[in-house]
Amino acid sequence: GKQVATAWVNTWEYSMFRGAHETTPAVLQGLLVKLKEACGDKWTLNDEAKEKWKSVVRFAGALGNQILANKTGLDAKAAIDEASTGGSGATMTDIADLKAGITDVIQKLIADSKNDFQRVVFFVDDLDRISPTDAVEVLEALKNVFDIPNCIFVLAIDYEVVVKGLEGKFGPKTEENEREFRSFFDKIIQLPFSMPTGTYDIDNFLVRKLNDLGVSLPEDRKSAFGKVVKYTVGYNPRSLKRYINSFSLLNSIRKLDEAESDDAPETDELMLFALLGIQISYPKIFRMLTASPDYLEWDAAFGSKQGLEWDTVLENLKKFGDSELTDEDWERVVWGSCQRDTYMKARVTSVLELLNLLRDTFKDSLSNQLEQAMEFAAITSVDDDANTKQAIQQSGSKIRFTGIEFKVQQLKERGIPADGIEIWRHLWDRMDAMAQTNEHYTISYAKTACSFNEPRKGNKEKQQIYVGDPKKTSLGYGWYVKKSTGKTVALFDRLKSSGIDGLSEEMGLTTGKDLYFSVPLGSVIGKENFKKVIDIVLDELGYP
Repeated sequence: GKQVATAWVNTWEYSMFRGAHETTPAVLQGLLVKLKEACGDKWTLNDEAKEKWKSVVRFAGALGNQILANKTGLDAKAAIDEASTGGSGATMTDIADLKAGITDVIQKLIADSKNDFQRVVFFVDDLDRISPTDAVEVLEALKNVFDIPNCIFVLAIDYEVVVKGLEGKFGPKTEENEREFRSFFDKIIQLPFSMPTGTYDIDNFLVRKLNDLGVSLPEDRKSAFGKVVKYTVGYNPRSLKRYINSFSLLNSIRKLDEAESDDAPETDELMLFALLGIQISYPKIFRMLTASPDYLEWDAAFGSKQGLEWDTVLENLKKFGDSELTDEDWERVVWGSCQRDTYMKARVTSVLELLNLLRDTFKDSLSNQLEQAMEFAAITSVDDDANTKQAIQQSGSKIRFTGIEFKVQQLKERGIPADGIEIWRHLWDRMDAMAQTNEHYTISYAKTACSFNEPRKGNKEKQQIYVGDPKKTSLGYGWYVKKSTGKTVALFDRLKSSGIDGLSEEMGLTTGKDLYFSVPLGSVIGKENFKKVIDIVLDELGYP
């Protein structure tokens, strides 16, 4: 209300390029400077009081300089004498004198009849952003000014961060010495209050912020974006803001890249958002993804490359009993990798929940979306591991093959079985022949997926068929006939009545009316029936 003068002091600003000893006087100086700014035209001090304010502000600056001067051999006393041109001319030499000066200025402000201030509230923010040991030292110094009459100090502190600064006094925090840690804060803080961060409406906050950046979330994706935040950076507003800003930059780069490339499939924004969250919160998992993006294929051999003793992992997992979060090999690799780091060990459930969320969301397009999004997520990686740098350089550069034979060679090198390559070629040999003889068609043979395009249809409509690479572990591949063909609903009906057992369970129409075929299709219906499906599709589309 009108009777309270308020000022917001950001301690982090005053700590930049300063140690704790210099930070404290700078923060105290900031209290007065910010108070004057906040009061605006209600800063009604008379001339004598204004001179007093200037004197205290100058002294606070000089006190900080005195500490610096002691390091450089300059005459600190002379510096303070020179700065203290107001008041009685006596030099102030410590925080107690500075407190007396601040008290005097505040009392004069409250006593002045030309304003209606009866109290001053200082909001002291960001103590947890400076070095924990410095934050503790600043707090100990500040407690000397907390009892200024008619003043209230509200401190914003992440207790778990600042408490680390007490480890030099009490050793690492344990159940035995926790009382000592708490009593330090109890002597400084009269009324602790924990902010219930869980009550933030994170989904709506996310939607609003992403909308501001030009990313509009479909209704069915809002919850998924919110869960990614929950499983990665959490609900700290500052961390979340930084996360969203980083995502905005990456997404802008992605849009520019895809606008410049005629045949680039669109990278899903949720996947890019999730990979960035992993990169920020779990660098170790991101490092593993750069080595092998399709995490569903992580197995004992991959785990051993990460330094895991597979038998030990299985033995340790037995102690925890059965869990659906660790019943697959890739989940066991993740679990085992997280056990060697205290932070990761505590967050392993969040990591597994996040990776399962992505699997459930993307289904058959998971590996393709992972590969595509990694090309952009790798841009912001700051990992200094040599192997990771090499993997990032590979995942961050697009590979385009100049023809079907080069692509087939790549599939062979990756260990794709001959049957898998045979049914892949049954589709692509026919379309490749079309592209060779008809200028209206183009094919993109890329690193993890290929697309058949009709460029004259325009940017959004040009992609006709999109096909993921065949798999090592099952006979088949995920593929889409796009709505832009205009034939997907008719094709779906025709295939349903084709009489091929098991086909109906392995295909469907997306909400956007794309026709999709799942990865296990070949294993379910067999190689020859898979070829029949391809023939029906290409015949219905009118491809020769």
